Amino acid sequence: MTPSSSPPGPEERPQPPREELERQVRDHYGNWRDQPRGLACAVVAAFLLLTTAAFAFAVVAVVMAAR
Repeated sequence: MTPSSSPPGPEERPQPPREELERQVRDHYGNWRDQPRGLACAVVAAFLLLTTAAFAFAVVAVVMAAR
């Protein structure tokens, strides 16, 4: 095989402009603001629920101990 018939190496291939690369990445991954927030909302909700339950349990324990 002659050097001219081999596929071009990475340094020989023409690179698309940076704007085009950034557009492709944005189209594929989106923006961080576009990502789903469901898991984060579930974690925050679980934390609030468990914190409230622990607080209620502590209040009940204090009231029962005071009797």
